[in-house]
Amino acid sequence: MSIKLTVLGSGDAFNSAGRAHSCYWIDDVSGAFTVDFGPTALMRCKRLGKDPKDLDAIFLTHLHGDHIGGLAVLLIDLQYRAMRTRPLTIGGPPGTFARLDLLMRGAYPDVWGRGLRFPLRSITWDIGGTVEVLGRRVRAELAEHDREGFACSLRVETDGKILAFSGDTGWHEGLVGLVAGADVFICECTEAVTAYASHMGFDKLSEVRSRLDVRRVIATHFGEAARRCCEERGPAAGIETADDGLVLEI
Repeated sequence: MSIKLTVLGSGDAFNSAGRAHSCYWIDDVSGAFTVDFGPTALMRCKRLGKDPKDLDAIFLTHLHGDHIGGLAVLLIDLQYRAMRTRPLTIGGPPGTFARLDLLMRGAYPDVWGRGLRFPLRSITWDIGGTVEVLGRRVRAELAEHDREGFACSLRVETDGKILAFSGDTGWHEGLVGLVAGADVFICECTEAVTAYASHMGFDKLSEVRSRLDVRRVIATHFGEAARRCCEERGPAAGIETADDGLVLEI
């Protein structure tokens, strides 16, 4: 069985060019999970025919709003529309459940206070190590982005395939090992030319592409100029361009 990866969103925090926040839905033999779940994720699930009740887990790269902001509406959707009873697992960096608690107390304190009808299970990434989540092996490395908040780049092994996700990050040497042998690397490309240490630009990604032992590099998390740059110059550099709704068979 092949793995199907659907790009729910390929945009940056500001929804540049009308793109949804970066988020990825993965169907594998064990079920379905997403990587991140920002404010636009629930809408994108429904627009693309992905029923949130089918999710087994959510893997978070970090705890900024454009990557976790949709969790509150997801939980009430599962509570009231799906009438979910089976567990949902949320994996993330240290502090994930505390941040979720703050989010729910602010957004839906009555629902959160009464408790959900389904078990919510929390798993903390072992930074520099690997944890198993519902049959998938997840390795996390610190990203070059909000290190005090333990922002992570992730490597997910499932069904004999390897998926790597940069999360939000500037270039860091840990990415070379993280993506080694991977089938696909979903890598942020916020700028055409790198402007911040905490985000990748197309110039840097194309520079290091030859060092990445990975079959496919898919650029994402685009700002206004980065998408155009990647589309024009990516093929020559061995870099593909993500779009909202793109489906990859892996």
